[in-house]
Amino acid sequence: MAFRRHTTQSVAALGPGPGSVRVALSAALVGLGLLAGAAAPVCATNGMYLIGYGPETVGRGGANLAISDRTLAINFNPAGISQLQGNHLTASLSLLVPSLEFENGLNPATDAEDSVFPLPAVAYVRGGKETRWAWGVGLVAQGGMGAEFRNLATPFGTRDETFSEIRFATLVPTISYAITPYQSVGVALNVGYADASFRFFPNTSFFDPRMPQMAFPGVDLDQAGGLQTNVRVGWLWQADPRFSVGAVYQTETDSDFENGDMVFNFTNFPFLGRKVKYTADVEGFTFAGQAGVGFAVRPNSRWILALDVKRIFWDDAIDTIEVRATDPDVAGAPAEIVLPFVFDWKDQWVLAVGGDYRLNDRVTLRAGYNYGENPVPDATLTPLFPANVEHHLTFGASWLAGSRVFELALERAFEADQTNDNTDPAVNPFGPGARVSHEQWTLSFGVSWSWARNND
Repeated sequence: MAFRRHTTQSVAALGPGPGSVRVALSAALVGLGLLAGAAAPVCATNGMYLIGYGPETVGRGGANLAISDRTLAINFNPAGISQLQGNHLTASLSLLVPSLEFENGLNPATDAEDSVFPLPAVAYVRGGKETRWAWGVGLVAQGGMGAEFRNLATPFGTRDETFSEIRFATLVPTISYAITPYQSVGVALNVGYADASFRFFPNTSFFDPRMPQMAFPGVDLDQAGGLQTNVRVGWLWQADPRFSVGAVYQTETDSDFENGDMVFNFTNFPFLGRKVKYTADVEGFTFAGQAGVGFAVRPNSRWILALDVKRIFWDDAIDTIEVRATDPDVAGAPAEIVLPFVFDWKDQWVLAVGGDYRLNDRVTLRAGYNYGENPVPDATLTPLFPANVEHHLTFGASWLAGSRVFELALERAFEADQTNDNTDPAVNPFGPGARVSHEQWTLSFGVSWSWARNND
C-alpha cells in the first residue's frame, strides 16, 4: 500500500510537548495501518461490491439490469419494480467464505483464520395495475468481510497479529414510474451505515535510540463508522416480448467514518511507556460510483439469457486516505497523529453473463459467469485487503410453491494469485516478493412471497 509522507515530526521525536503534532510513523506502519479501515465490502468480488444481491441474481452471475423483476431490483435497477403487481416480500441470506494465504521474506505461506461473513437482505415492493407508480424499501448488507492473520513474524523481532473487519448495510427506499407499459424509470436512495476496525501488530512496541527512524507503535482501531449515502437511477425498456434493455447509474457514496477508538502501543517509547487511546476518523475514503447497461433475450418460454457490462469508478474513490487520531488520554502524548495513505485503485470493467431455464412449472435452473477486472495495483497490494478476485462461476435454482418461491445459489470465486515486487519500503512494507492468494465460496438462499393488493 502506497503512502505520501506529508508530516512534520517523526515517532523518534515523541516526548512531552504542547500543541498539535502531526506524526509520521515508520514505513511499515504507514504501509498497512489503514488497510481494513479504508476498505469495504472488503475483499468482496467486484472490487468492494458483491456480484449480486439475492440468490436469483447470484445464480445467473449477477446479470440482472435488463431483468430486475424481483424485489431486490431496488439494489440493481430500480426501474424494474414497475413490473411487479400486488405485494412482494423477499428475505435472503448469503454466507461468504474467503480463503486467504500470504507469504513474504519473514513468513512462509500462512493461511488467514477461517471466517464466515453473513450478508442478509430483506425487501418489500408494492405495485398495481391501477397506478403507474410502484414503490419499495429494503434493508441490504452491501458487503462485509475482513482478514485475520495470527502469529506473524514482524520486522521488529516479535510475533503478532493483523486483523481487519468491515460492515456495511443500507436502507433502500425506492420508487419507479411506468412511462408506458413497456418502459419505466426508477430511483433508489441508499442510506446506510458502515464501520471499520483493524489491528496491526497491536502487541508490538519498538523503539531503539540508535535507529529512531524505525520506531514503531502497534495500532488497534475499533469501529470508526458513520453515515453512507448515494443515489441509484435506472431505466428499463422491453423493446420486444423477447428482448429488453436496462441501464443504471449510481453516484459516488458520501461517506463518513468517525469516532473510532484507536490505541497506539507506546509501551517502549521514552516519556510515555504505555498504550495511549485516541479518537480516530478516517477521511478521504468512499465507495465508487458506477454505470452499466444490460440486455436480456427470451428466445422461448423456457429460456432467459442476460448480459451486463458495468464500469466501476474506483480511480476517483480509492486514492489518498487519512486516519486522523486526536484527543489522547495520556498527558504528554502527541495531540494529533495523522496517517496518510495512497491506495491508487484503478477503474474496473465488469462483465456478467448468465441464464435461466424453466425446467417445469415449479423449478427454474440458473447458471452464470462474472468477470470483474482487478482494480488493485501490484505495487499497493496487501494481505489484509486483496480485493483482487476476477473470475466467478455460479449456479442456482428456484422452486415455486403456491405464493412462495424458494431460491438457492452457489458462487465460486476462483483463486487469484498476486505478487507485490515493489522495492520501495514506503510503498511495500512487506518487501519485494510479498504474495497474496485469495479465493471465495458464497452460498445464498432465500424465500419470496407475493399476494394481491385486495387481500391487504
